[in-house]
Amino acid sequence: MTALSYDDLVAAATVGVGRRPELVTGLAGPAAAHADVLSRDDPAASVLDAAALLTVARRAGWPPGPGVSCPEPAAADDAPELPPRAAVLLGRAREVDAGLLADLLAAAGAAGYRAPAPLLPVLLDAASRDRGLRPAVAGVLGHRGRWLAAYRADWQRVVAGPARPDPADGPEVWQTGRRAERIGYLAALRGTDPAAARDLLRSGWASETGDDRAGLLPVLASGLSAADEEFLEMALDDRKAAVRAAALRLLARLPGSAWSGRATARAWPLLRLEGAAPDQMLVASLPSGPDPAAARDGLAGGPPPPGISAAAWQLTQVIALVPLGQWADRFGLAPVGIVALPVSGELASHVHAGWRLAAVRQARADWAAALLASGTRHPQTLRAGNRPLAAWPADEQLVAVLPPAARAARVAALLSRSAVTPAALAELAACPGPWPVSLAEVVVSMLRTVVAAAPGSPAAQSSWAGTRWASELAAVAARNLPAAGEFDYAAALNRLAEAGSCPPPWPVVLHRMAGTIALRRAFLEEIR
Repeated sequence: MTALSYDDLVAAATVGVGRRPELVTGLAGPAAAHADVLSRDDPAASVLDAAALLTVARRAGWPPGPGVSCPEPAAADDAPELPPRAAVLLGRAREVDAGLLADLLAAAGAAGYRAPAPLLPVLLDAASRDRGLRPAVAGVLGHRGRWLAAYRADWQRVVAGPARPDPADGPEVWQTGRRAERIGYLAALRGTDPAAARDLLRSGWASETGDDRAGLLPVLASGLSAADEEFLEMALDDRKAAVRAAALRLLARLPGSAWSGRATARAWPLLRLEGAAPDQMLVASLPSGPDPAAARDGLAGGPPPPGISAAAWQLTQVIALVPLGQWADRFGLAPVGIVALPVSGELASHVHAGWRLAAVRQARADWAAALLASGTRHPQTLRAGNRPLAAWPADEQLVAVLPPAARAARVAALLSRSAVTPAALAELAACPGPWPVSLAEVVVSMLRTVVAAAPGSPAAQSSWAGTRWASELAAVAARNLPAAGEFDYAAALNRLAEAGSCPPPWPVVLHRMAGTIALRRAFLEEIR
């Protein structure tokens, strides 16, 4: 037998070399050069060794023929490779939870590490399926990982973020690169020469596609100044809604812009402060009718949401477009003082809806905190009712604007109340980690209360004691309770799980939480 293929070997093995012994003297393809190592005396060993040679040859590929050039190798990586023990822990994290894997990869990237070469295909495969993993995986690929990703379309999506290009690429990237590469080039130029970046974008604006214009315009947020106003005013007339929305967001960040002046002029007659402290109040008026010119400045057209009159909806929108700092300047009060003022008539919820929309759009933490507090003090007057999110951003959206420390303090206060609600647990889940010690102590204290509660007691019957909440809390707390520092939360949870009074399902839940925290602690110690 000569020049056998893998299928030929399968056929020979199926018949059985004992029934029809045949020696393999030649192999097909690149393995042929190594056929001389095959046994001449043992047919079974000869078939098995030949199968191994063909398998390895298939995995290794073929040497290029004449005239075929090899691709350029990846650039040398300067970043250190993750320690072997850390790489093993990454594999364990993959089996536990994709979010945990993302956390560890983000920590490794922040510490300046790159993933070992054997892990690159695994991580690229995972990130191509899970968008949430892509930023963390992209941060540890290094030059070799990015080089490898270029050879598969699904892997290319993992590294398609607006990374800064190599300066050696020059303006060719702007002319011929993919959208993500062009965004990266423009961002790099904006960082060194804001005016040149704006002029470059403006010079080819008419020839860009709508999607490209929508992707490139937000780059101007870095280094935004009054010099950009003329270009942004032009973008307000763009035929693509996403471009107009991006221009509006940028103009809203320029308090002295003409757009800001127009928005303020529309709102001033509709809301005024009357009386003297402590009897001051806001007097609100409904707009007289639609303002065609306001549509260009962002006033939404179309019918109002169900249950809201057209005039009230217009009032909300007009207020939402005003830069929030203008209200403080006009009334001479801090945000907390403004939102605490009573509003005349039945328009309080419409006025506050406008402020809520503005706080989310403008990412104003001071206004978000004031509005959250005002809603707590006056829940009946200031309520969403049947308003959709477009007319009344939920508390969770306002909370997302707060800085991490303020969010943690708010959640700790919510959890410290006698009754823990699903809304409080949702805020806990959204609170970025690792949690500060103050919040971590509240969470562990609540766990101790539930575990130690007598059967049938209010604590045992709370939403925290249910299997559903136990599972959700386990996933959130295991990723966000501190894994570094002097206090060992993993050991504390294990002790709690082993207490004689710990009711089901908490022993399993607590041990699982402890295992995840211990894994995080071990990983962080490896990359320190």
